[in-house]
Amino acid sequence: MRSLFGDPMMEVRTALTSTTNTTGSDSRTGIGGAEILKQIDKVIVDYVNRSVDFSTLVDRKNMDQLAYIWNIRLDLGSTDKAAFYSDGATGTPYPSTKIQYVATAKAMRSDYEVTGLMMAASASYYDALADEARDALSQLKIAENKAMLCGTDTASYGLANSYLGLLQLMGSNATFTDTDTVYGTARAAARNELDVSLVAAGATSQDALDLADLDNAIIQNERNGGKGDDRIFLCTPEREAELNRLLQPLQRFSGTLNLEGGFTISTYKGVPIVTDRFLDKSGITWNGTTKTLSATDAAMYLLDMDFVEFRVVNGVDATHVPILGDDTSIRKDVKGGYFKTYGVLVMRNFNRQVLIYNLSVP
Repeated sequence: MRSLFGDPMMEVRTALTSTTNTTGSDSRTGIGGAEILKQIDKVIVDYVNRSVDFSTLVDRKNMDQLAYIWNIRLDLGSTDKAAFYSDGATGTPYPSTKIQYVATAKAMRSDYEVTGLMMAASASYYDALADEARDALSQLKIAENKAMLCGTDTASYGLANSYLGLLQLMGSNATFTDTDTVYGTARAAARNELDVSLVAAGATSQDALDLADLDNAIIQNERNGGKGDDRIFLCTPEREAELNRLLQPLQRFSGTLNLEGGFTISTYKGVPIVTDRFLDKSGITWNGTTKTLSATDAAMYLLDMDFVEFRVVNGVDATHVPILGDDTSIRKDVKGGYFKTYGVLVMRNFNRQVLIYNLSVP
């Protein structure tokens, strides 16, 4: 007997394969089926969280223009706004000096394509189009994660034409004499607001990681106002294993943090220790004269995540664009598309970020 309400399994099947909202089937005359919402967004979030490490911890915020613009207040030096005064005396205002910084968004995309023959020949056992789309999305998010870590440094995991990553942002003119341009301003002696805080494992040569390095990093962050902020130690999985061996005798200082999905991570003095497999080529060494970017595991970070964010242009974040045919002819027997993101990594404060450098490879 024919169902009066159509085939419910057909609606389920439609929901699983749709890339746009679809009207469900209903065999009754004059009655329209309920709208079936596309399910691709849930699949994307679930898949991305299993593909990358650091980038999932960075807050993503919207902006409605090509660049994110903000001001950094400079050190007032010996002049204080607050002072004791005698009865009836006057106060003297000392306006802050501010420098404006500009982070310009970059366009990034990942393409995929499948021929009609491949889709037809594998339809009974394999969804070739969905598999290629999934891989393209994964590659987009992995590339974005690499860009956040390594920026334009292609000798590590960086990508040409990328926005600046941690490898470029975690610099210092005061110690390393860095003179690179950051958000439109060159690092210089007068630009100490662009210098991150530093902890040297060895003064002029590499040395093994010690818990004192972690203590010093926390102190540097808190001296610059970071106490109570959302902070993480960021290192490689190999470095985390080294840290765990150091922490074993000191259980009162270490702990674990439970994450969504049943995962746990180690902590030191309440600061989570986060790993990323693409950090093993972000080494920074200093011999007292020359700074060297080495493609080794010779550095780690303490990051104040309250001041690290990813600015997205008008919500274009892993947005899917389907395509029929290739880029030169819509008559080609292929189907595909691409995922695109418009955005930029922003570090709004540098002094609270800490670079631990000159580390021996674990």
